[in-house]
Amino acid sequence: MKVMIAGSTGVLGRRLVQQFSARGDTVYGLTRSDDGAQRVRTLGGAAVAADLFDAEYMARAVEHVDVVVHAATAIPSKTRTSAADWATNDRIRREGTVALTRYASLVGAQQYIQQSITWVARPDDGAFYDETSPNHPSPVTQSALDGEEIAQEAGDTYGFTASILRFGCFYSADSAHTRQIRDGLLSRRMPISGRGDALMSNIHVDDAASAIVASADSGLGGLWHVVDDQPTSVASLFATLAEKLSAPTPAHIPVWLARLLVGRTTVDLLTISSQTSNSLFKRDTGWAPTYATIDSGLDQLVAAWRNEGALPQLASKTLRRAA
Repeated sequence: MKVMIAGSTGVLGRRLVQQFSARGDTVYGLTRSDDGAQRVRTLGGAAVAADLFDAEYMARAVEHVDVVVHAATAIPSKTRTSAADWATNDRIRREGTVALTRYASLVGAQQYIQQSITWVARPDDGAFYDETSPNHPSPVTQSALDGEEIAQEAGDTYGFTASILRFGCFYSADSAHTRQIRDGLLSRRMPISGRGDALMSNIHVDDAASAIVASADSGLGGLWHVVDDQPTSVASLFATLAEKLSAPTPAHIPVWLARLLVGRTTVDLLTISSQTSNSLFKRDTGWAPTYATIDSGLDQLVAAWRNEGALPQLASKTLRRAA
């Protein structure tokens, strides 16, 4: 199988290059820098220096692939964000999807796989939802829904299979957002907003990558939610990670105060339940997550951080601040 991956140097893309290459597939990774190209090659892929938004140039660079994967994002790492902070990510979701689906048509790809997010269908009341539920996009998630629609319409127009994988909340040892939570817990700067009883459907990035590989193997088109087996409350997530880090138990602060400190977008993510299921994707592809629950996934994170020497260093910094 020949696979083109947009976003090949991100936390998801790196795993995709590695997992597809390990199977013996030919993997092309879009990249914009020499460092990114070296990273792709180290993981077993072939680096392609091309503009994500230029379909014709990409088609000249790589003339035939079987599967195109859109795993590119530019999620802001700031806790308080404005519309301007999301502009690049919105462009990648919309214009990037237009270009990549056009590329798929030019090179005769059989399948196009779009990374999306489950929150586009999260109901305002936090009730359970699945692939059949009505969409409820916010200003931040609207571009993800637009990208889905662009991909599905392009599949109908150009004749390739369009596969939309909506992922839950990503976490991994090398994710900037996960590291922010880690550092906040260690420094007592990551309180829980309100009661912390909102449920989150999560997915380890290793499992997100294996789900895309499973989608490519299946060749099926459609829409799926890809999460682990069991939603967890925000309070449980933070408290469990704090315990595994030997960090202080996180405090609770009122929701109104949290909104003043970090803004509505971040607080809504942590106070409105996002509970969905992977049952349809499991049934259709036979995929199953390696980290079925957040507890087993957090064990892997903490072990990885200890191996890289991050935790002793951070812990000593925390003790110096406390002193």
